[in-house]
Amino acid sequence: MAENTTTTPTARKAPARKSAARKPSAARKPSAARRSATRSQAANQTAAARRSRTIAADETREAAQANVRAARTTVKQGRSVAERAALVSVGATLEARDLAIGLVNDLRSVSELRNVTKLERRGTTARTQLERDVRKARRRLERELRGRRRDAERLVRRNRAQVESVVSTAKERVAAIA
Repeated sequence: MAENTTTTPTARKAPARKSAARKPSAARKPSAARRSATRSQAANQTAAARRSRTIAADETREAAQANVRAARTTVKQGRSVAERAALVSVGATLEARDLAIGLVNDLRSVSELRNVTKLERRGTTARTQLERDVRKARRRLERELRGRRRDAERLVRRNRAQVESVVSTAKERVAAIA
């Protein structure tokens, strides 16, 4: 049997350092101690107020950026809807053209020409309906975009008012301390 003879190094403790020569607290003047405590307290409050302002500004900036991203996404979706509607219209027109060419080639008699005018009327009706649907989709998209823009502006105004309130409160507190 082999024994494990490896040793692990042990950490040494550094000797305790003595602080630099200080006057005992009894030797300090009481007013100096009070001034030091007041300065320290004021510095802490000023730093806290600064942090609050920075956090509020960051939150406002992030909210505004989120609203911009939402608006851009809405615009992209609107473009997509409009593009699809246009492509559907072109595709439907090409399909109708192909069917019309096929029908004209097959039609030979006058009675069958009446059928062509009926199909032409149907095509015109379908095109008109499609144009109506495209206009309706565009109006719906514009209405949604106006609503989102209004909401974004409202959010920015509200956040601005909150930030101004925090800043004025901080100023009042700093003035009261000083």
